[in-house]
Amino acid sequence: MSRAGFRRAVSFVVPVLVAAFSAVRPAHAEDTKGKWQFGFGFTYFATSDYIRSNSDIAIATANAGDTLGLPPVTSVDERPDQNMLNEPTVHDDFRFDLKASYGLTRWLAVEVLAGYMTTSVGNMEYWVEDQSIAYQGSPSATFSLPFCGPNQDQVCFDYHTNTPSQVVHNVFVPIGTITEKPVQLSAIVRFRPESPLDPYIGLGIGYLFTDLKTSDEFNAKSQGVADLVVSAASEGEYTDAGHADKLAPEGQPGFHPAPMVATVSSGLTWHAIGGVDYFLNQHVALFLDARFTWTNAEVNITTDGAHQVLFSTYSPGKLQRLETPGLWEDRGIAGCTNCPSTFSGDGKLETEDGNGNGLWDPNEDSGALYIMPSGPNPNRVGGAWQVGDPGVTVLDCSNSTCPWANDGRFDTEDQNGNRFMDRFRYYGVDVCTLPNPDRSICTPADIISTSTPQYLPPGEGCTDNRPDPIQGNFLPEGCPVPHGGNLGSTGSDNPSDTYIIQGGQIRLGGFSFGIGLKFSF
Repeated sequence: MSRAGFRRAVSFVVPVLVAAFSAVRPAHAEDTKGKWQFGFGFTYFATSDYIRSNSDIAIATANAGDTLGLPPVTSVDERPDQNMLNEPTVHDDFRFDLKASYGLTRWLAVEVLAGYMTTSVGNMEYWVEDQSIAYQGSPSATFSLPFCGPNQDQVCFDYHTNTPSQVVHNVFVPIGTITEKPVQLSAIVRFRPESPLDPYIGLGIGYLFTDLKTSDEFNAKSQGVADLVVSAASEGEYTDAGHADKLAPEGQPGFHPAPMVATVSSGLTWHAIGGVDYFLNQHVALFLDARFTWTNAEVNITTDGAHQVLFSTYSPGKLQRLETPGLWEDRGIAGCTNCPSTFSGDGKLETEDGNGNGLWDPNEDSGALYIMPSGPNPNRVGGAWQVGDPGVTVLDCSNSTCPWANDGRFDTEDQNGNRFMDRFRYYGVDVCTLPNPDRSICTPADIISTSTPQYLPPGEGCTDNRPDPIQGNFLPEGCPVPHGGNLGSTGSDNPSDTYIIQGGQIRLGGFSFGIGLKFSF
């Protein structure tokens, strides 16, 4: 019964009790053997169990006392310690009871009780750390030509990291409303069956019928959990090593966890009684009794099938990788009008670097274009290809047909100088600068702040290592030019958010104290 319902009931029962006391005088009760008693009353019920938080746990390298001073702490639960003060349980409330008993002897009676109560359950812990990193992009001064975008015809941008932001939400979610309908059968032993003041004790069994309706806030949070993409999950108590961590399937950004679920079970009960009847006359008695009830019936709150979870989410950021086919560097020499079309995508290196030392020498700007195999030369110390080696050819041309001749610039397909025609699967892009950005990621400021798509150098397998012409340190899959920051992995500008959700089990047994009237026939 809710508190509002109890207040309405009290407004009716109290005047009845007052009138009963005013109209009668105490009298000895008759022997109750072979007589029926019917009654009603209100019981204040307090559930004894609750969910215990472990928000104050810290993991140390040793037990206290095993080392000099306090042992170092390696990790702590991220929630504030004050969460220990929150004890999710079935809230104390009033229950309406009906009773009927029959006297087997003057000392012994059997009693049946049926009750009804509705009350709230909660509040559970729901802790979220929302993390993000802001990036700012500007056109890269290190690129003389555009080398980014799906068609490799867009300007690349350098990105710089701003200070990370972290927003913590420490929320306590109401679980819902529970309805409890106990039915109890008891054996009662009376001590003073012929006295106006008749104390008694008893034992009994019963069954608890239950129903739980989850709250709107709980349901919304539950759907939010089911919509998460989780890259890693730890389940169980903070110190529980019996649960293996869940990881995203290989090749997948994450997985969807099972939602938050709150269920309630019905079950058998056992109880002990202590009380007293005070007979106003031979037919009306005021009773007070206290009971303690044990039961396996419980409320069970889980997330992804566990009572506590620690989620690390997959959080795609504004800087994302997009796939592009083809070769990154092997695109031919810009401006060459009479070059064979096979120069683009032929897997060979077209370059002015005739001696293969990775440097541009003054005599190499004469207009000759050398065509070399991609990669180091296995027949030379240092791995350099040179004019005259088998497999190296030269294309001679004049200034009119070869715009790179005598232009004072080192023209080559090998942008990173590692002597490989590097192939990349991905290029980077700030998706908020694309014509149709993902609105769930971008803010209005992200979209309005620029009108030019901002592409990044490729990051898959990217390395900034420069070649060593003497030692032959040539690494494939290099960057077009060195760039700062690790922008190769999706979501680098939006780190994983962390969720800690604390559920558990609440046994529905507890202590009750009741008051009411009985009528004997």
